[in-house]
Amino acid sequence: MVGYRGRILHVNLTDGATTVKSLNKRFMRQFIGGAGLGVRLLYDMIESTTDPLGPENPLIFMTGPFTGTAVPTSGKSTFCARSPKTGLLGYSTVGGHFGADLKFAGYDGIVITGSSKAPCYLIVEDSDVEIRDAQHLWGKDTEQVWNVLKEETGHRVAGIARIGIAGENLVKYASIIVDHHRAAGRTGLGAVMGSKKLKAIVIHGSDRKIPVADEEELSKYTMELNKDNKEDPTFRMYSDLGTAGYTDMASLMYGSFPAGYYTVGNFDTYNLSGTSVKETILVGKTACFRCPIGCGRVVEIPEGKYKMEKFAGPELEVTGTMGSLLLNNNAEAVAYANMMLDLYGIDTISGGNTIAFAYYLFKEGKITTKDLDGISPEWGEVDSALSLMAKIAKREGIGDVMAEGSLQFGERFGVAELAAQVNGLELPQHDPRGFSGLAAGYATSPRGACHMAADMYNVQMGQPNEAFGIESVDRFANEADLVAKHQDFRCMTNSAVICNFYPLDGAKLTRLLHLVTGWDISTEEVVMTGERIFTMMRLLNLKLGYSPKNEILPKIISKPLEGATEGHVPDIDEHLNKWYETRGWSRKTGRPSKKRLKVLGLEAMA
Repeated sequence: MVGYRGRILHVNLTDGATTVKSLNKRFMRQFIGGAGLGVRLLYDMIESTTDPLGPENPLIFMTGPFTGTAVPTSGKSTFCARSPKTGLLGYSTVGGHFGADLKFAGYDGIVITGSSKAPCYLIVEDSDVEIRDAQHLWGKDTEQVWNVLKEETGHRVAGIARIGIAGENLVKYASIIVDHHRAAGRTGLGAVMGSKKLKAIVIHGSDRKIPVADEEELSKYTMELNKDNKEDPTFRMYSDLGTAGYTDMASLMYGSFPAGYYTVGNFDTYNLSGTSVKETILVGKTACFRCPIGCGRVVEIPEGKYKMEKFAGPELEVTGTMGSLLLNNNAEAVAYANMMLDLYGIDTISGGNTIAFAYYLFKEGKITTKDLDGISPEWGEVDSALSLMAKIAKREGIGDVMAEGSLQFGERFGVAELAAQVNGLELPQHDPRGFSGLAAGYATSPRGACHMAADMYNVQMGQPNEAFGIESVDRFANEADLVAKHQDFRCMTNSAVICNFYPLDGAKLTRLLHLVTGWDISTEEVVMTGERIFTMMRLLNLKLGYSPKNEILPKIISKPLEGATEGHVPDIDEHLNKWYETRGWSRKTGRPSKKRLKVLGLEAMA
């Protein structure tokens, strides 16, 4: 077996039992790994009655065949469970070197079931697996836990995943922080860890050589890819300026960077941009395992109101939620807010979005200072956001309902329809009015509003993918057929696993899969495998109660704005008609046809 270790570690926190099971070889070829294999395993383990925060909800951590190999950006891996945020499929792909460490320890994944009576952490040192007491870690922030466990275990460079107090307090969008503050942020999987009283997972593996089918050719091919991709403008931008390097382009050129809680069409983002961060507070950069890009930022603010020691710098999403979404253009304030969200273990997208919703409702007169426990948020300042995030992390006062998410917060005050969410998951910082492909992408994403399941802004800025039949002609056009194809492609990259930021197409992905696994695999099979994985995600969601009636965009982004969006608002109904037609699924039921399921080898689930 090459590209894989062939073993899954199973840990039962209720009775402390640990076992190792063989990886299902048929599932390997059908679902690859990462999000694909994770969802297939999850399908057999949960029902519609499964409590997302109950011991019966498994937390699955899965690598892919690329993880830990010479493939660029192969530090990626995926956490998967039923989401406490949406009740649907929850998964979050994360970087760092945590995934590679698991492969080095001899496993392709970990399935964690049950729950501990007392706080604990899991340590995996090759074949030695132990559940240890974590009472001394409970209540500590993610930086403190990282430092204590490096000292306590003696592994200074071990992969460490941990939760902050938000996860302990079951905040529905709590994140899992990995290594140097990389976040598995979306869908609230930190709350799943918290419900199991699992504070952290520490992994140290000694076998750092993952066998691949053709090591020499893989090394040669990856060098060629890296050389070619260094000329790619997005590659260069992310390397030089981090993901926030895209801020000004998104805002000024495309109007896709939301401001004023999705109601302001023109907002000056220059002071927030990766360029400004580089010129002011940047002191270094970081990269995940095998990553030639190095988009991670390290910032430091030596003095002033937002004084902070060296810490991971703000990326694009938090630049939006703690910056433009609040009409705040102070990069130091954004950097400080980002640090606090990471220390608490709060998803910067859902958490920041919910906080921005409170600002909007307050300014619209729909809630009062009394409703916010004495806090009076004003556009442009971030101090109110810092106070609210502390309340959320601790579930104190109004923070208790805000910890449920923007939809529930809106319901409390009778304005749920204004919450910027789909299927319970808050919108990322990419406005569908700027790129129409995001409309169907958000509405049909397996985990709620999600830009990583189909980053259509890249496609509609001119990134083709011939193997998958993807080539955009107009960012305002109804290209829902391309959305479906791109979702399938992203299912493959999220299962192999490789970073979305690394420039790649279907043909190159096919070549990498062959060199790593030795499979005689065609681009046609890769395309069909992506469709199979996406279909599997829909089947799981249907099992959990998914309804196509919820495939709607929030009311707040239905209004045209001045500026670079040119007043465009996508017609979601029209887009969905085209999307369902492309997939050959029933729009009424949301179900794939039996004929298509048979073609994909999923007829048993019809």
